[in-house]
Amino acid sequence: MRKLVLMSLVGLAAVVGLTTARADDAATVAAVNASSNALDAAFGARDIAAIRALMTPDHISVTPYYDGPQTVDDQIASLDELSYGGTIIGEPSVAFLSPDVALRTFAIDLKGSFKGEPLPAHAFVNETLVRRDGKWIEAFFQITTLKP
Repeated sequence: MRKLVLMSLVGLAAVVGLTTARADDAATVAAVNASSNALDAAFGARDIAAIRALMTPDHISVTPYYDGPQTVDDQIASLDELSYGGTIIGEPSVAFLSPDVALRTFAIDLKGSFKGEPLPAHAFVNETLVRRDGKWIEAFFQITTLKP
């Protein structure tokens, strides 16, 4: 039993070590940030092909302005009703949950509207990106409204 526990701890330490090493890799963090920024630009340009390329097919988006969780197709169908922009406050934080899964978070001052209603002014964004075929793409996006 002790041997099993010891082996499990050694294995866990190895995984944590790999994830920590990856988290310190500036090029990997830059690639995650670049992918997220490219997706924002694709939404701004209404570039459906780029949006699809930068999101997983099973992507889900949860925001205070959508009527519920949105799939990729739901988001594309509502593009004409969305005016989205904002200013990120500080630097985004990127944490690696595994070598191929990144959690990117940041506070943002939003500007824009959805279906004619203004977006919440202050929010916190949580993006989960996964590495597929060497490219980082978004699998999950959530905006949580913050009090002013």
